Amino acid sequence: MAAAPFLTEVPPTLREKLAATNEVRGAFVQRKTTPEGTTYVTKGTYALRPGIDFTWKTTEPFETTFYATPTNYVYSNEDESVTRKLSDLPGFARVEAAGKGDYSAFFDAFKVLYKEEGGRFFVLATPRVGDLKRVLKRVDAEGTLTNWTLKAEFPDKTAFALEFRDF
Repeated sequence: MAAAPFLTEVPPTLREKLAATNEVRGAFVQRKTTPEGTTYVTKGTYALRPGIDFTWKTTEPFETTFYATPTNYVYSNEDESVTRKLSDLPGFARVEAAGKGDYSAFFDAFKVLYKEEGGRFFVLATPRVGDLKRVLKRVDAEGTLTNWTLKAEFPDKTAFALEFRDF
């Protein structure tokens, strides 16, 4: 992937898909591996209606729900439910802008390599800015527009992988 160009904007194929999407929903499997080598697996569903709301629901091994509107979010599990302003979340401004189709903050924050081959895409993103460099080492994504995998590595050697289906 070293020969791939650095991106400064969303590739046209993906931009068209995002612009034509009113709702995205599917399932995920998340595998988190600790520095000691222990792997934890969670499963669930997600749904995104750009500019309206986002739901991330874990169904296994226990139920939790993260639900966000353009202004607030609610995190709930069997013991509690917490509501906060979305702007209280770290990195919110970048996420908010991307939700509105402005990806410039993302490309300012990450160095992104991108390649398409045989109907599949490959992305490698590494943080450019200090606040992200402290908490994230790299993010890789690959797949098709309907089925893809995202992997992240952190400075403490923790890693996780998310498999998205039915995008």
